[in-house]
Amino acid sequence: MPAPASRVLFLGLDGGTMNVLTPLFGRGWLPNLATLWRRSAHGTLRSTTPMVTPVAWTSFLTGCTPQVHGIHDFHDLDPQRRAIRSVHAGRIRVPTLWQVFDNLGLEVVSLGLPMTYPAPPIRGLIVAGAEAPDLTRAFAQCPDFGAEVQATIPNYTQKLVWKDRPSRLDDLKRLSSQTQGIFQAQAEAAELADRRVDWSALMVHFHNLDGLQHRLWPYLEVDETGLRDPAWNHEVEACLRALDDAAGRLLELASKRDAAVIVASDHGFGPCKAIVNVNGLLQKAGLQRRLAYGTRFRYRASRLADRFRRWQSRRTSNNLVRQRSRSLEGQVGCDWSRTLAFAPYGGLCGSIYLNLDLVPTESAADRIRREVIDVCKDAKDPETNALLFADTFAMADRYGFDPVLEGLPDVLAHSADGYQAQAKWGPFCRRLLKPDWSLPATHAMDGVVAIDAPDIHPGPTLHAELHDLAPTALAVLGLPIPGMMQGRVLQEAFESPLPVPNDNGPPVDLPVPLVAGLD
Repeated sequence: MPAPASRVLFLGLDGGTMNVLTPLFGRGWLPNLATLWRRSAHGTLRSTTPMVTPVAWTSFLTGCTPQVHGIHDFHDLDPQRRAIRSVHAGRIRVPTLWQVFDNLGLEVVSLGLPMTYPAPPIRGLIVAGAEAPDLTRAFAQCPDFGAEVQATIPNYTQKLVWKDRPSRLDDLKRLSSQTQGIFQAQAEAAELADRRVDWSALMVHFHNLDGLQHRLWPYLEVDETGLRDPAWNHEVEACLRALDDAAGRLLELASKRDAAVIVASDHGFGPCKAIVNVNGLLQKAGLQRRLAYGTRFRYRASRLADRFRRWQSRRTSNNLVRQRSRSLEGQVGCDWSRTLAFAPYGGLCGSIYLNLDLVPTESAADRIRREVIDVCKDAKDPETNALLFADTFAMADRYGFDPVLEGLPDVLAHSADGYQAQAKWGPFCRRLLKPDWSLPATHAMDGVVAIDAPDIHPGPTLHAELHDLAPTALAVLGLPIPGMMQGRVLQEAFESPLPVPNDNGPPVDLPVPLVAGLD
């Protein structure tokens, strides 16, 4: 039986959610995506734990869970150096989908997908996403293509523009115009890449949709938090219409190339009720001690030293600032001589480590882990009695490895929908919960998926996970699925079962960091 398709187009709607798409389809703001949904098999796409960009998109890209691909957050901890490191593509432990295509002699175009910096040397064009420090490094795998894009598509950028919620209409208009230009530029870059590469897979990732929803959720008017201010609502609508226009151009390209289409998001979205002070919870439970007022010099000095190193790196390393490690003492303001547990980083998830200097035995460590888990499982919003964490577990128990050897947290506390756990908090603030005016919305577990391919069974039939998409895409193309992929082929999307060839070939070489100083 021949494969249903010979090519596949992936559209990455970062933070895409039916909470937004359904009402906007009804209003006619997104006609191209609405038409795609009508002819597609579609449904919910379950995110990862935690439901954050690097973890989720790595699961999409590898067909594996975090336990196997090895990416668990934006950061991890080097216990020997007492340093917080940024994750990057060179630390993914299994072959990616793009490497699988390359191993089969096929070409790929990937534009803006997170966790593709530094890019492995494969056939085709890999343009890194927001983790690339600058546009030149985003095009490091394909500098000639980068030069052409920068010369002909000036609005193309890997940057995220929605850093804060605008407080003035003029600021909103500026960011809105920039976002619209970026969305259109991404479609133009894909069309340019199509003229260069005989691709089997083409990925375009719309990352700025995530920030738009984070900052301007009320102006989408999709739930009870909606705000009506015509000038502001108009700018949000213009951004989403530009996204749909860009998607329409890409769908037209897919039609010309007889390509299947897979649309995916890394998580959903919803209103943010409050952010959660993870270190504050540990302090309240007696597991962490604040610095006394007269002993904060070292903490402040460490923060200043970190800032100086980042400034120095920006001057001497061509802006590798975002990849530089940060000192633990500069991130967590606590009395280390009396702190048993701490969260040095994390958003959407409490990433909690034990202070091994104060834990002499494994039995003591087990006792403290259980106490941390109980604290997080019992944490509730005092106004609504809602749980703040959806799931809390010891990584050793859940994943079966020693997190200390991996530089990973002892305990993960996964935020409940509507709450956003944060470690980055005023280190001397005693509040445990607070709303954030600049963050009216946050991630939710259920994202979206839509598949349009020959022999598709249209309708809301899918209940998938992110690691299901890589094996499904390979099956759509009639390609062998590597044995390391844990996801399942979404057979329910099709009228007839897809044949699934076995992969008996040699393993694909793993990527290695291509840029010095990433850790």
